[in-house]
Amino acid sequence: MIKKYLVNLIDVNIIIFLIIIIALCGILTLLISDKINDFANEYKKKFYVYVLSFALIYALIAFLSHNKLFADLSRELLFYQIISFLFGIFHIWIYRNYFQEFKLKSFIVEIIFALVIPLYSSLLFVIIYTVLNGINFTFLMCGHFIMFIMPTAIDKVFCLMMLIPQKKIITWTPDKAYETIERNEMNDILLITLLIKKEYSDDEYISIRAQVPVRVKFGRLFFLAVKGYNKHNSESQIELMMLNRQNYNWVFYLQSKWYEKTKYVDALNDMGSNLISENSVIICERETEKSAVPEKKKNPDAKIYNADSHNDESEQKKINELKEPEEEGPIK
Repeated sequence: MIKKYLVNLIDVNIIIFLIIIIALCGILTLLISDKINDFANEYKKKFYVYVLSFALIYALIAFLSHNKLFADLSRELLFYQIISFLFGIFHIWIYRNYFQEFKLKSFIVEIIFALVIPLYSSLLFVIIYTVLNGINFTFLMCGHFIMFIMPTAIDKVFCLMMLIPQKKIITWTPDKAYETIERNEMNDILLITLLIKKEYSDDEYISIRAQVPVRVKFGRLFFLAVKGYNKHNSESQIELMMLNRQNYNWVFYLQSKWYEKTKYVDALNDMGSNLISENSVIICERETEKSAVPEKKKNPDAKIYNADSHNDESEQKKINELKEPEEEGPIK
């Protein structure tokens, strides 16, 4: 049976397929070596050992088809797809822990690296599967290598989604001053955390723990909490005003899980109306007003036209037409 299928290896389709795969492997390997610093000295050996290991594993998996472990081809293909998907997850772990992302954390390098593994692995898989089972279903079975790339693709899509800025709504601008909270308002106390940047350009947040009454408006509580913080930290205060001495506009929303919808906090409502509970974490973001369209400066030398100037110009034009043209003479 094996001798019968050996002839399929000289099939034109198989030869063209293998040539294309070998060419792609060479091109992508050159791209990786070019983009990674010191690839030849630090990563070359690791890279080829890792790639050849996967190629041998997939070669062993190709032998399973000859043992007829599955009743039909659909189950066999499903098995290959599950194996490749699990290998893809394992590949992400290896890439980040063993290769340490090549000390680049490059989106392009990670995608190319994820493509190289199934390309190299498909060479032995195609040869062995064709020798054992013929050429009829070889290319169909190679489709499972797409599942190897899926975990990396899902991870990258998720990372890109996290880069999309959250929708920000200008909800509240503080007044100049607020009355302190009286003792009779201190009912139904909650302990919450405010996350806020000290300055508009900062990257890191600081946290303020505050005990707040449920029936007091959030905007007032926020302003008093920040004022209290600034009073006790006079050398490193939280910025409340822009350079033009105007108050910032503030956006508040509850810290939520990545899969949950953002819940905004209305500063004009109290804690209960905003559904703020014990140990809630509220993120406080500054928003500057949109810049107005700059006015066009008038050119002082430009003539201002109106009805009178238009009439004057028309009369002057008629006078010039009535004048006899002067004869041009030689320049003396």
